[in-house]
This record gives sequence, structure tokens and C-alpha cells, in this order.
Amino acid sequence: MRTVLGAVVAGLGLAFGGAAVAQERAADPGVGGRTAGLERPGWTVFTDAAGTRVDVPAGIFTEQVGPARRGEGVELQSTDGRARLMVYVEPNDEAFTPERFVRTNLKVPAGALDYRRITDRFFAVSGVNEGEIFYSRCNFPARASGRMHCIYVAYPQVEEKAWDDIVTRISLTLRGSRN
Repeated sequence: MRTVLGAVVAGLGLAFGGAAVAQERAADPGVGGRTAGLERPGWTVFTDAAGTRVDVPAGIFTEQVGPARRGEGVELQSTDGRARLMVYVEPNDEAFTPERFVRTNLKVPAGALDYRRITDRFFAVSGVNEGEIFYSRCNFPARASGRMHCIYVAYPQVEEKAWDDIVTRISLTLRGSRN
């Protein structure tokens, strides 16, 4: 069950997926037609050995799917499989700037992005693919090379308004060691 985690994650080195999963999820709207746990996110702070810190809605992302599909980290999902979160680190051996990283690795057409913010310290991109919204952010190390601390979230497009504040909190709390 891999979806849009594809179009962007593989693209931004960020893509997974398939139309079959999006169609399967669209056909099974879950309890009340909303992602399980969405009404009570139950926030907690996720940390890892690489120094990543991020607020995670543990009431939504209750199941560990396995390791992240990129870098080193973890992939979580809601109990109904409608939403996914990856928290991971990956090396920046090429010493890419955020702009160059996006330009080099984005495999989806730039027009497929609804949101794109790139600074000298991070990038954040978001868009819609096959009925799902995806959001990806990577914070870059203080030095030219080092590890990027990243998150990737995917959830049903029909729940966009309910997810806005959740994704904002996840994104704004993402921190990593400044190596």
C-alpha cells in the first residue's frame, strides 16, 4: 500500500506509489469518511539518534510501517492506512543547496506543485497526486555537507482543511542537529 509517497518522494528522491492505493483508499473512507485519529491528534515529540526532533500526532500515526523509503528513519501510518508520515535523515554528500537539491531531484513537473518554499536552510514542497496531498520538507545542515532532516506527509485531499494545522505544526517543529 504505497501511494503518492511516490510522485514526490521518488521524484525528490521522493516517490513511491500507485493509483491502485489511491483508488483503494478513496473506496474505503474509514470511520465517518475521515482518517482515523484526526479528531484527536495526541501530540508527542519524536526524536531519533541522528538528532531529529519533530512534533508528531501520535493519535493519528499509530502504526509503524517500517523503515523510511529514503535515508534512515521510520514510516508511520494511520490505523486505516489513509495517511502516512515519514521522518528521516539523509546525507547531503553533494553539498547541495536546498534550491539545487529540488532542481536536481524533483521528478514531478514543477506545475504539479501547489506550494514551493525554498530558503538557504530548507525546502518545503506540496501538491496533489491521485487524490492525495503530499507535503515534504528537508532542513539542511549548517555546513555545506552533512545530514538533512526531513519529513514527508501524505493524506486524503478531501481532508485538506482538517490537516492544515497538523501539517503546519509538524513542519514548523522539525529540527535536527546542525552538523
